This record gives sequence, C-alpha cells and structure tokens, in this order.
Amino acid sequence: MRKRSISEIVQTRTPSHLVSKLKVCAYIRVSTEHEKQLNSLENQRQYYERLINANPEYEFCGIFSDAGISGAKENRPGFQSMLAEARNGGLNLILTKSISRFARNTVLLLESVRELKMLGVGVIFEEHHINTLSSDGELMLTVLASIAEEEHKSVCGNVQWAIRSRYKRGCAMIDTNRLIGYDKDENGNLVINEEQAEIVRLIFKRYLDGIRAYQLAKELNSMNIPTYTNKPWSSSRILRIVSNEKYKGGCLMQKSFVDERGKSVRNEGQRDQYYIEGNHPALISKELWQSAQCLRESRKPKSYPFSGRLHCPLCGAVLIRKASRWGVDWECGTYLHNGKAACTGIRIPEDILDRIAAEHFHGHWVVTGESNEAKSKREKSYTLVPAAGYPFGESR
Repeated sequence: MRKRSISEIVQTRTPSHLVSKLKVCAYIRVSTEHEKQLNSLENQRQYYERLINANPEYEFCGIFSDAGISGAKENRPGFQSMLAEARNGGLNLILTKSISRFARNTVLLLESVRELKMLGVGVIFEEHHINTLSSDGELMLTVLASIAEEEHKSVCGNVQWAIRSRYKRGCAMIDTNRLIGYDKDENGNLVINEEQAEIVRLIFKRYLDGIRAYQLAKELNSMNIPTYTNKPWSSSRILRIVSNEKYKGGCLMQKSFVDERGKSVRNEGQRDQYYIEGNHPALISKELWQSAQCLRESRKPKSYPFSGRLHCPLCGAVLIRKASRWGVDWECGTYLHNGKAACTGIRIPEDILDRIAAEHFHGHWVVTGESNEAKSKREKSYTLVPAAGYPFGESR
C-alpha cells in the first residue's frame, strides 16, 4: 500500500484595500440648457456617482458632462476633458447611458471608442449592454450607432418641418434676451420696454445725424449705457440694431438654418424666408428705418477688381486701396490700422499693379517687394505670387 502524505495549503488573499481598483468615470450630456434637461443632467450625475462609489472594485474618477451641445460635435469641453484624462492614464473605464449621449456621429463615435480601446480604456453603454472591450462590442456598436444617427436625422428633419410650418402660419419665434427694447407679456407677446426703447431711438437718431457706428459705440460706452449682454458697445453691435427689421414692427424669419452637419448657417437663398408685417409694436417708423438702411448702404466701401485678393507677404493681411493727392496705392491693412510696430507692410501703386496683374484675374495673390521703409515706391521690384501655401512672415 502506498504511503500517502497530506499537507495543508494555506490560502492567502490580498486585503481588499490593497487590490488595484479600476479608475472609473461617467460621461453625461443633455442637448439643451432648458431647466428640465438641466434637472435631468443633475439626476444623471447623482445616479452615476452613487453607482460608481457603491462598487468596491471601482475608484470614482469624476463625472464629465456637457450641456446645450449637440452630440454630433467633437469639440465638447466635457467630452474632450474626458479623452485627455484617458490619454494621461487617469481612466480605465467610462460609463454612459447610451450611444446617442456619447456621440451622435457614427464616425466620431467609432474613432473615439477605438482610440480609448488602444489606451486600454473601455466604454460601457448601459442602455445597449455593450462593453467596447468585449469581442463583439465594436460590431454591435457600429450597427446601433448607424441606426441612432439615422433616427437623429429623421427627428431633425421633423423638427425643421415643424418650424417651417410655424413660419408659414406666421408664428414668429423671437428671443427677447438678444433684443433690446422689448419684453414679453404673460401670453408671450412682445411689449415695449420704454426705458430700453429710448436707447434704440437714440441710436437711430444719432446714426441718421451722420455719426459713424464706431463713434456712436464710443458715445454709448462713455455714457455707461448697458447692452443686452452687458458687454461694451461696438460698431458691429450698432449696425446690427440699425439693420434689424424688428424695430419697425416687422419680423423676417429663417435668417439662418441648421444644416445636415448640425451647424448654424446664414441663409443666403438656400432656404425660403418668411416676412411678417406688423408683427408687434414698432419702436421707430418704417420711414426712419428705411432712411437708416439707405445711409448704411451708401457707407459701404466700394468694391474694386483687386479688393480682398491681394495680401501682405509679412502678415498675410489684405491690402487696402488708399487714395491721396499723390495717387492711389494698395497698402497692408495691418500697417494702416495698427502702424509700423505691428507690420512694416507692403505698398504698391495701383498703376504698377495694373501692369503686373494683367494676367491675374482670379484667385488670391501675395504682393512681394520691399517694405514700406524703402525710399522710393517706383524703384521697387514687385511680383505677384499665389497666396495658397505662401509662408507669410518668413524673410524671402
């Protein structure tokens, strides 16, 4: 009979506080900053904070969030901060509610997930029960993301159709947060804010008195008159008020629209527009408003064949046409506006430009030659070089 020996194997376990925990965070997002959605964001924050802290294998590494930003956009602050933390080795796992919360663009979703996977960071989509580190995770993700993107496009199309239908019925949507001179009553109708209305009337009066927009902005700032955003007055803000048809009681709808990429685009004929006459009480008369438009149109700079097409070789600024009793020159915009300290610039007489540019009727060009410090313009040797790829600022 064989002799048997028995030995005891003592089990040793690493104390739980010494076990390496997974560094876990959550990503949450809402598409608007409306109160209900912001409440939803806070509910999500509390839910994930409790979920992560309740798991003994997890180390809570924060909640990354974005509000009022589309999931189709890559440059979301919270999203980018989370990716940066992952690249720095601060994360092992990301929890999120759904694919649409993480990213609505299929390409962006897959690129982000693959980068995280290469970093050893997994993403768990709770609603779809997908872990990107599993063998079939990416396949399922690709299919579901494509479906989610198509659903999003369908929803956007329905929303845009509904908005256009409202426009056709004459239902104006006006945000008084960016419209000085008006408030809304309990029924949502525009009513005049008399205190603010006086500011608008003053702007139109001074503008029609011949005061330039930048001069008027200085006047209002010196008088400590507030804007609707509490930022200083500027010439562009003055001109936006002067050209806004709402101050004569009208409303032009669909000045801009959201394209298929989710970006707001200025409507320059791509979509129908709708105009409502007498939509709300006017602050100024139609005649006064029209006079301001005529004056503004007359003040617009004239366009010349070379306007916007010639550039300084030092700073890349557009050359500006400048006439004097000695003739007409095209000079660096930076030099003209900010002086020699900003750029020594370039200057070329228009008659010389006409000769050397005889064959250059299209595109953008860089005028090369000596700087404004050269003694004689006529002694310079000028050439035109295509602007594309030109190394602005380098000595040549």
